[in-house]
Amino acid sequence: MTTQLRGTDVVIVGMGAAGGVAALPLAEAGLNVVGLEAGTWLDQRDFAPDEIRNNYRDWPMLVKKTEQERPTSRATSATRANQIGGHPMMNAVGGTTLHYWAQSWRLNPWDFRVMTETTQRYGASRIPRGSTVEDWPFGYDELEPFYDRVEREIGISGQAGNVRGRISSRGNRFEGPRERDFPMPPLRWTGFHDRMADAARSLGWNPFPGPAAVNSQAYQNRPGCGYHGFCNKGG
Repeated sequence: MTTQLRGTDVVIVGMGAAGGVAALPLAEAGLNVVGLEAGTWLDQRDFAPDEIRNNYRDWPMLVKKTEQERPTSRATSATRANQIGGHPMMNAVGGTTLHYWAQSWRLNPWDFRVMTETTQRYGASRIPRGSTVEDWPFGYDELEPFYDRVEREIGISGQAGNVRGRISSRGNRFEGPRERDFPMPPLRWTGFHDRMADAARSLGWNPFPGPAAVNSQAYQNRPGCGYHGFCNKGG
């Protein structure tokens, strides 16, 4: 017998990096939201760096779908489909945010105007014939407030290089201007990072800590990174 459930405004299929983030503003807007997820909730125990329990260090292997499906891609319908290697797939609340490198970069202003900027700087002849490259219908400035909100809702650690046009050599001086700094300071560097940074500076480069969706300190009822285990992959 069919069960008739009360209607809802929005149904999100897959509570991962996109669906999970979309649920909050939709609910805050007053909509009734239902999220469907094939996986389960994971807790801290599932991320223990245990080589015996997990298939290999630092991955939650005992999760539905893990290593059971590999996406493929092909350039055209006539070419062979090749597997996309690298990270395993899995079903869980949070999706790929549970096992990615947690790097949280913004697009640069140039990225929104690739056609225009390339043509102005190098000439229209540098755009290959038949290329699908186009400018975005909106620019970085329009998106910046939403970047800022997401960085605060999720919690991003980093060092700003351009706050309202004020450039800092401690951050990414080539980034687009942001309204304010990251909500948390950057993650601590290791001795390896320090040595690489010194070498980069000797070449005249500008090393800086990358933005990461990993707590460098307590934030929004979540403790800071202990620099052991899954921190660098978002868990």
